[in-house]
Amino acid sequence: MVRRRWVSARMTEESSPPLSSEFAGEGHGEKTPTPRPHDSAFPTAVVELTSLPSSISIYPFGWTRLDLRRFVGLTLTAIVALVFLWYVQPILPPFLIAFFLAALFEPTVREIERHGRSRVQGILTVYALGISIVAIIAFIVVPRVINQASEISANMDSYSTQLRQSADLFLTQHKVQLERVGVKHTSVSQLMKDKSGPIQAVLTSALSSITSTLAGLASRALWLVIIPLTGFFFMRDYPVLRARIITQFPELYHERIDRMSREVMDVFSAYLRGLGKICSLYSIVAICLYSALGLRYSLILGLFAGIFYAVPYVGQLFTAIGTGSIAYLMEEHSLFHFIHLDLPPHSLVYTVGVVVIALIVQNVFDQILYPRIVGGSVGLHPVASIFALMAGATLFGIWGMLFAVPVAASLQIIIIYFFPKVRMAPSQAVLTSNYGRD
Repeated sequence: MVRRRWVSARMTEESSPPLSSEFAGEGHGEKTPTPRPHDSAFPTAVVELTSLPSSISIYPFGWTRLDLRRFVGLTLTAIVALVFLWYVQPILPPFLIAFFLAALFEPTVREIERHGRSRVQGILTVYALGISIVAIIAFIVVPRVINQASEISANMDSYSTQLRQSADLFLTQHKVQLERVGVKHTSVSQLMKDKSGPIQAVLTSALSSITSTLAGLASRALWLVIIPLTGFFFMRDYPVLRARIITQFPELYHERIDRMSREVMDVFSAYLRGLGKICSLYSIVAICLYSALGLRYSLILGLFAGIFYAVPYVGQLFTAIGTGSIAYLMEEHSLFHFIHLDLPPHSLVYTVGVVVIALIVQNVFDQILYPRIVGGSVGLHPVASIFALMAGATLFGIWGMLFAVPVAASLQIIIIYFFPKVRMAPSQAVLTSNYGRD
């Protein structure tokens, strides 16, 4: 059977003789057939593929033998590296966190470099600012938080008993109205026992996640040394490390990968920095608001309100439950610490007022400040943001909701680079088209 040899690059006569276009049994180990008399113009020797120079493109995708060897070598190296990392995974988290923080603060360091400072000076500036914030929190905020937390812990049994008795009284007094909506229980214990499915599962999952996270951080005190130390070297050598990673890809894609990776990290950095700003600002406002309303434990409630603000929807629910519970348990009420309110203990009026005011302030942040500080940094459509939040919550719970928006924005950047038409605005002719209309 006659078969043709395919060679994508033209060879010169000096490097090798031209290849014949007709050979029988080629590729099956047969010897080169003797040319027929009328084929005397064809060569009498065949150049094997293995004798071609390594710079000749003879493989699919325009690859040369050198490219193929490099690909095989990198693949084997990656497999060996992944197996090694799998065995040493317990020690990886602090190094991964340090590298992520280096990438996160890279735009800030670049901005400092643009103002004439060296890279090391920019890194030291970031570290000095971080140490100052940690020192302020450690010496001013933490002692007061510990005092309030100790007081809450000491009164926890009393608070839970009062809340349970008040809830039982409410169920008994409004038994007829509650039966109309399907609630036939006269005590909270019965209600929680029969209706404990989704609510208890969500609360248990959230509380266990928070508890395990805090316990895990407390048991890894060594990370407080490893992360800052390795983070400094990662930040100092970040441009070199990033360039080395990019050079492992084909040279044709270096510029595109460089711009794409830079935009992805800028989105992550801008989003998390903006989220940190808005949460800190909301925490300060919440502390001042709760203190002005005369709410007990205003410091710890405000701090938790700022932390929970980072988690959409769920954080707002937890904040309302926490502030409402503390407001209801109070026996004396005052405004600005000197205006006494003539309200009975466990006042529903005071409780509802505190919760409503807190929700109003949070919605002001959501509608005015959040879009300006955080929303503009990701460029996601509102529907895409909501979908990303729901998908993150479904797959990874609270942590999924926290990182869903920057991950979705990063995927959007990658999709736009591979499909540039997604970024293009539709033509006016399509927008004003009457096709399909009656």
